[in-house]
Amino acid sequence: MSKHLRVVLFDPPRNVSVSINGSTEIVEGDSVTLICSSDSNPPALNFSWFKEDESSAVGSGQSFSALQSGRFYCEAHNQHGSQRSDAVTVTVHHAYRNLIVITAASGGGFIIIIIIIIIIILFIIVNRRSAMKESTISDSNEDIYTALQIKSMTF
Repeated sequence: MSKHLRVVLFDPPRNVSVSINGSTEIVEGDSVTLICSSDSNPPALNFSWFKEDESSAVGSGQSFSALQSGRFYCEAHNQHGSQRSDAVTVTVHHAYRNLIVITAASGGGFIIIIIIIIIIILFIIVNRRSAMKESTISDSNEDIYTALQIKSMTF
């Protein structure tokens, strides 16, 4: 009769890593989902999320929605211990900066043409006003000379 011995090893989480659902560069108001995974027996059921240089957790659960810029990492926990992942960087761009990029890419040429037209119109208006002032000055000088009557002088 042979006896089988079954050995079950329990271990804390290891190979903890963060995967990213989407891009780590987002626009203000959007979010990126970070997902934490690990190898362990029994499986890690508790996950905590941290922002580097902050002592308290910013989230919990296997996934986390980052709304702000920073470096984030997760800690996976089971009853035998815990381990943290490497940090990933999330960058949030301000909406106005992206609006400029989108405008330049999609209709920037149109906007540049409008600006050039406005500059040309302003240039024409300034030149006409300048020409009108010169005309007014020369007209008034001509009036002075035509109003003079030349008398003959005898010596």
